[in-house]
Amino acid sequence: MNYFAIEAGAQAMDSQLSTLGIDEVTLHHDLLIELGKVEMALELIQPDQETPAATQFQLLEGRRAKLNAMLLRLAA
Repeated sequence: MNYFAIEAGAQAMDSQLSTLGIDEVTLHHDLLIELGKVEMALELIQPDQETPAATQFQLLEGRRAKLNAMLLRLAA
């Protein structure tokens, strides 16, 4: 991606956040809290088994990846 596309995306996100009345600092804080909850849940699950816990582990890993991506986009 080039710089202009990234900058345009960041400006669009800033505009959307301000339209919704969401402060970036508050959103960043909330994302960090949610990420912490997901990571704590991942620590409690044993992914070695072919059980519903293994499926739950995969879902939580996906959720963690999405939260990390959102944090990266917010920080850009």
